[in-house]
Amino acid sequence: MQHAARMRALGGSIEAPLLVTQLPNIRYLTGFAGSSAYLLALPGGGGVFLTDGRYGESAEPLIAALDDVELIVTTGPLWDSLGPVLSGRDGLRLESAGVTWDFVRTLADKTGIDPAPSTGVVEALRRVKDDGEVAALTAAAHAGDLAFSALPGLLEGAPTEADLGWALTSEMRRHGGDPADWDPIVAIGPGASIPHYHSADVPMGRGMLLLDYGCIVDGYHSDMSRTVWLGPDPDEELSRVYRAVAESQQAGIDAIAPGVACGAVDEAVREVLRGYGYEDRFLHSTGHGVGLEIHEEPWVRRGNDDLLQVGNVVTVEPGVYLSGVGGVRIEDMVLVTADGPVVLTESSREMMPA
Repeated sequence: MQHAARMRALGGSIEAPLLVTQLPNIRYLTGFAGSSAYLLALPGGGGVFLTDGRYGESAEPLIAALDDVELIVTTGPLWDSLGPVLSGRDGLRLESAGVTWDFVRTLADKTGIDPAPSTGVVEALRRVKDDGEVAALTAAAHAGDLAFSALPGLLEGAPTEADLGWALTSEMRRHGGDPADWDPIVAIGPGASIPHYHSADVPMGRGMLLLDYGCIVDGYHSDMSRTVWLGPDPDEELSRVYRAVAESQQAGIDAIAPGVACGAVDEAVREVLRGYGYEDRFLHSTGHGVGLEIHEEPWVRRGNDDLLQVGNVVTVEPGVYLSGVGGVRIEDMVLVTADGPVVLTESSREMMPA
């Protein structure tokens, strides 16, 4: 991962000191994956990295690999170290989504600085994935694919939804994917009509089975959904729903290209569902970026004029949900390239995969 280059890019994009407090942003810039850190980035490059004594030894080689970044390890109260680092930094900016009001007021009391909010500076860099990030995302997607390919065997040993969720997680871990920080969605029958259903001790049986799960490789997430029919005779209504969702998802994938508005991809999906009469049962947006966070920029949703760029990785995940009956969602991770969309999740999208 090109952390020194990322720090240089950040330094070249800011005109005032920026205190980075959101841990995914800190990991992106430095490689640090601990739970306690602050990074003061300076215009033109360089800065100060502060963590506590639990992480000093592990942080040292990471920070040494950066250009002109000082490491401070504290074993006492945070503000005894952070206060002097920030004092005198005219025009200090804070990540508005990464601090509390109490933090802002304490900073003002300790340093005399009235900081200004900053939004999306590091996130704008994170949107475009480099080769290393794409490799990690691809590896995570592959672990999910391998888990899906094992589904027939996993079903034999999973009497309930919750059991199948654990089995999927274990299978991904067997293939190099660390557990995600969210539980798999496993919904059989009517439960699949709830987009963010909480799997429980519901017995597995015949009917439509919706799966939404992922894992983490080197900090980068995978995210995929598949819906399959368990049993010999597919339900006629849900079969029609499945065709609608599958066609709409393909339309969304086909619409992905550099310079295309995220809202246009969403509309391509909705146009198909509208033709089937199901748009009102599509209860969420079409997709989102995937990376160090499971949900990040860019947001593939209605009315978003944000343009896709080469190196973006987004999901395309239309769904149709019929209350009390069931639901269908199909989700893939898609890399935006100059030559068109590249689907990173490669599992079968058939309702009854071989």
